[in-house]
Amino acid sequence: MKNVSFLIADDSPSIRSVVKSTIYDQLGSQRILSAVNGLTAKLILQKQAVDIIISDLDMPHLDGFQLLSFVRSHSKLKDTPFIMMTSEDSKESVVDAIQKGVTQYLVKPFTSERLEEAIRRAWYGSEQRRSARITDLPPHSLEVSFDLEKSKKGSIKNLSKTGILIELPYSDEIKLFAKCRVAFKFSLGKRGTFKVTELVYNTVRIETADYSTSSNTMCHVAVNLDADASQQESINQLTELMDILTLEGVKHATVEQELESLDFED
Repeated sequence: MKNVSFLIADDSPSIRSVVKSTIYDQLGSQRILSAVNGLTAKLILQKQAVDIIISDLDMPHLDGFQLLSFVRSHSKLKDTPFIMMTSEDSKESVVDAIQKGVTQYLVKPFTSERLEEAIRRAWYGSEQRRSARITDLPPHSLEVSFDLEKSKKGSIKNLSKTGILIELPYSDEIKLFAKCRVAFKFSLGKRGTFKVTELVYNTVRIETADYSTSSNTMCHVAVNLDADASQQESINQLTELMDILTLEGVKHATVEQELESLDFED
């Protein structure tokens, strides 16, 4: 992780020193910025983005949750892994922090090994989310057209920010390496309906949906996003949808990890 950049925000010089030493000695990174409180950290982030933020909760001028709120509401910073350091170790505090957008929760006092583990979880978890392919999808509708032909209805088997595996009836218009135009709509319960307007994809794989019978007319079509040919507004819609679809699963997994890592009394 020698090329990963960090921002440490804590009003305690000793804590900043411990965190900095761990990052340098155990992770090999020298790209480390420090802030004596949340306000200073905010000013730094307004000028320079970093890969990971490690922040204390209780700080003067701007506390950890206020800094977190700024980060999560900032378009260029909102996906930055955020590790919260605090002496509060109750289950309620962990759940509350994760629900507010904390990536990892670190209880003081902590060892350098525990800090390293939290950093690695935050970083690699963030990397996985960026390339996540979601298969357990809510109800949706999809329309796809090949070579400007009439649109066909299908369903999404899995979805990522860069590609889709589509299931639909086979036809001669579906050609390998051809472009297609895709639009889809998801039903997200209390969130209502979320639409992604037309995106352009390149067809990279075509196969039958069921090899067990020759009478099957359904096929699977794998397509990769052509970002240059797609409208930026539609790409933004896709990114927002992926964030929504992964958010609850990520929160649940992180809460479970943090509760398992803390030694609570029954």
